[in-house]
Amino acid sequence: MFARYILKSVHFARTYSSYVKMSVKKTAPYGQWSSPLTAARMAQCSISLHEVVVEEVTGTIYSVECHPTEGGRYAIMEHINGSKRDVLSPSLSAFAMVNELGGGSIAMRPGGKIIFSDEESRNVYLLEPAAKHAELVLSAAEGHRYGDFCIHKTDPKWALAIKEDHQDATPETQATDVHNTLIVINLETGTETTIAHGDDFYSHPKFDPSGRYVSWIQWTHPDMPWTGTVLYLADWVDGTLANVTRIAGKWQEESIAQPKWGLDGLLYFASDRSGFWQLFSFDPKSQNLKPLLLKGFENSDFAVAEWELGSSTYISLDDTTIVATAITHATSKVVFIDTSTLTVRELDLPYVDVDAIYRVSDTSFAIIGASATFPQELAIVSITPSFEVQRTVLTSTVSFDLQPEYVSIGNEYTAKQKYGPHHDGQVHMFYFPPCNPEYQADSKSLPPLLAYVHGGPNGCVSPALNLEFQYWTTRGFAVCAINYTGSTGYGREYRERLSGHWGLLDVGDAVSAVEYLADQGLIDKSHVGIYGGSAGGYLTLRALHMYPDVWAAGVSSYGISDVSALQADSYKFESQDVDRLLLSKTEAKDRAAELIKRSPCHFADEIKGALLLLQGTKDVVVPVAQARMMADAMKSHGRLADVVVFEGEGHGWVGEKAIRESFELKDEWWKRHLT
Repeated sequence: MFARYILKSVHFARTYSSYVKMSVKKTAPYGQWSSPLTAARMAQCSISLHEVVVEEVTGTIYSVECHPTEGGRYAIMEHINGSKRDVLSPSLSAFAMVNELGGGSIAMRPGGKIIFSDEESRNVYLLEPAAKHAELVLSAAEGHRYGDFCIHKTDPKWALAIKEDHQDATPETQATDVHNTLIVINLETGTETTIAHGDDFYSHPKFDPSGRYVSWIQWTHPDMPWTGTVLYLADWVDGTLANVTRIAGKWQEESIAQPKWGLDGLLYFASDRSGFWQLFSFDPKSQNLKPLLLKGFENSDFAVAEWELGSSTYISLDDTTIVATAITHATSKVVFIDTSTLTVRELDLPYVDVDAIYRVSDTSFAIIGASATFPQELAIVSITPSFEVQRTVLTSTVSFDLQPEYVSIGNEYTAKQKYGPHHDGQVHMFYFPPCNPEYQADSKSLPPLLAYVHGGPNGCVSPALNLEFQYWTTRGFAVCAINYTGSTGYGREYRERLSGHWGLLDVGDAVSAVEYLADQGLIDKSHVGIYGGSAGGYLTLRALHMYPDVWAAGVSSYGISDVSALQADSYKFESQDVDRLLLSKTEAKDRAAELIKRSPCHFADEIKGALLLLQGTKDVVVPVAQARMMADAMKSHGRLADVVVFEGEGHGWVGEKAIRESFELKDEWWKRHLT
């Protein structure tokens, strides 16, 4: 529903261009330039990068990649000695389905085998990469799902996992009748044992290096992982837990993220009790809990909103060193932290958006990240004693290059909040101007604008190269990626300000951003479109009817049109977040009326701009009925609306056909209505 816009890094990456230096540029209207980025290339020649595990004895790296040309299958790729190969049978797909959004799909077992969950069967397997043989270790009963694995370091027959049980659930009761527990799997016998239960959600189960302790996070509705979670620690006693102790976290007040064990025997985690996700350590022997006070980074986040399981934005390299992502204003830096002196050194790396970091050795780590000039990649980074950096790219999300002359660099702007219920804040954005060395527009004209609004709504967009944006800027459109109120990457206060005001503050912020760019003389304010997916699709629909004179057209991908209907068949993970986002400022007697006020399908008659709706048939997060009811409402009032449904696709496109067609449809839509 509000999930991070999956297409952010999943399907859009840099692509090939045969740039020929030209003495005279062609003159053509903005939005009608020919681009080296074709819809077919975007679909056929891109992958998405997910999790990584490392066999530290040999240094072999394994990554999960989603391949559109294989129907969105999740392969396990082996990287060693400069070579790359898929070690998973084509009949299997390594994607766990816990919480619907997945993550935590694979883990490394001592000795080199990989535990993973298969997407279709939900079975748990042990993969022998050399032989490409997957041994079934736990057959999933109907309705059972497993993910977020961790294997005992000294007794590797034990594997921790999150189990999600859908056996009692129907489509109408999936919000209440799905049960999550923390289990341990005996990999020798193929049996499972529940070791923690009774709460709504669990994540990050971890054995410490000695195998003596188990740590994990849990939380209770209506919390989300970024509003309130609790960290627990217990003794491990041969298959069971003892002496369970709460370490940190508080319901609806403090979010704990990414607990993981350091090589010094301490438990590290991020807490936002200060207003930002700052690092802490806990010594299980002395029971000493302390913050890592890092000068100059007090207003940085060292963790992210955990929409998926298995997040890893920092890792312990040795007993005194952590390599971490420090995020300030939605922009990442990679830093070295000396835990003995609490000093920080920024590494000379180009990444401005880092998805994950994994340990390879005391002096090297694997990283998934993107810069302002190249898209997401998997690389190994080695550090010399003098802190010189050697970066070796293992794989990129595309197989060809976009020449620098075609790359539009995002500029950060901050506007005053002028629309919506509050006028006392700021609106953050990244503006990407049109960029194509072969073309120029009439000197008196200004470019049309595509306002991109991310999903979540507690998500964000970074200044990293995103080839969806470049697809438009090379065609002569300007793109503004808006980090509206509620976005992550700016601290807890900024994201919490949206509570109770979803569909109001965020929509006003989008208008404030557009007005700011128009006042700066950067865009043609009479030719503005708005688009986004999930919560970004909802924002698009709200914007079109609340401020109909601002927008010439909009594209909503799997957006919410009726919040009441969505509540009725919502999936468990986000099922109670609607109350926080929509109704936390509303009195009980006014709740039903407020839900109607926040549902775009009831205001189709107020929309002036043309609307394109894109939807997948297998989307359980935002069901296909949401798009159809919006299209019906538009057509009943004589408004222009097209709806395109992609068979077999879910909450975001993973197949080649859907990716290609979605680009073609939007390209034609924007040309027709904005140029």
